Amino acid sequence: MHRSRDRSIAAILALAALAVPSIALAADGTYCVRVLPGQTLQLRVPAVPNDPTPIIVDQLGPDFGGVEIVMLGAPEAAGTALMIGGSAVIRTVYPPETPELSSDPMLAVTITASEEARAGATVNVTSGGSSGRDASASPCVEDVAGQVGVVAPRAVSIGDVLPGGGLLPAGSLVAVLGDGFQPEAQVLIEGVALASTSWVDSSRIEIVTAVDAQLDGRMVSVTNPDLTSATSFATLRTADLGKSTIPLLAVTEAIFPLQTRASAVFAAPATGTFFALALQNPGPADSIVSVELWDAGEAVASATLTLPSGTKVSREVSELFPGVIPGAESVLAVTATIPVQMLGLRGNEVESSVTAVLPALASP
Repeated sequence: MHRSRDRSIAAILALAALAVPSIALAADGTYCVRVLPGQTLQLRVPAVPNDPTPIIVDQLGPDFGGVEIVMLGAPEAAGTALMIGGSAVIRTVYPPETPELSSDPMLAVTITASEEARAGATVNVTSGGSSGRDASASPCVEDVAGQVGVVAPRAVSIGDVLPGGGLLPAGSLVAVLGDGFQPEAQVLIEGVALASTSWVDSSRIEIVTAVDAQLDGRMVSVTNPDLTSATSFATLRTADLGKSTIPLLAVTEAIFPLQTRASAVFAAPATGTFFALALQNPGPADSIVSVELWDAGEAVASATLTLPSGTKVSREVSELFPGVIPGAESVLAVTATIPVQMLGLRGNEVESSVTAVLPALASP
């Protein structure tokens, strides 16, 4: 199973924002990708359902401004990314009843490098089949084909797609932002029919969708009349409403299911040292989220959170219900006035690991 993913990464790993051809396949399954200061790097990495070994993106360091990750090809799948020591340790989970998928599930990873990133810096991507190995003993092989020297900035580039995610109804306005866009430039969004395209200026093109579409992770391309072009993929960027006071939870990024829910139940796991709830609102309207702690068939505590449009939050049970100690068979019942993305997080501070817990279908 791991060998299959290793073989496919070389063909599928995509550097969309700058099309930097710095992809090298090493025997140990670690891939080195060159980055440019002040630019955005985007990759698609195959994800094997319920693989116990993680995907690791490392050598991020202080010169990288942020990492966004979205799961593609499996709307109810989710995961976590533990951001520690310059690495993102990514684990994914799928519902046990997941049907045969029409396409291979993928992780879309967007990495932003600061202007201070050193020249020649690389990001290493290690597939699950190799993640248990000592990276210092089996370093990645960088650019073995000699394809990359100094990579100059491109004449046209895509910096962002707004909105970058969510289920958009037909007739929605989507803005493509970047540089070098020419009048009469053509825009394509993977798998989405467009009703119209309007060139605003060299840094902005606006399109209107002709059909309902889930935008997350879809490839977006701009082609100028002189055939210069750029590609990127849509990534939902949300604002964090504040980090948890639990240190391990504070460095964990939830990889939310694409599917939104108005209600769900999360059963407290039997193992681990803490349990948390993560919420994200990809929609255009604010949502009021109510959380109840049920124990022995009764609601013993409740909390209410306001989740504005384009925001996310992760909170441990003790932060939601101060002074309340959950029982061994307690559950969290969550309802939202506007459907949002919901995910449970099981933490183990001894092992420094956080695992996603998928929701049930309905609240009690």
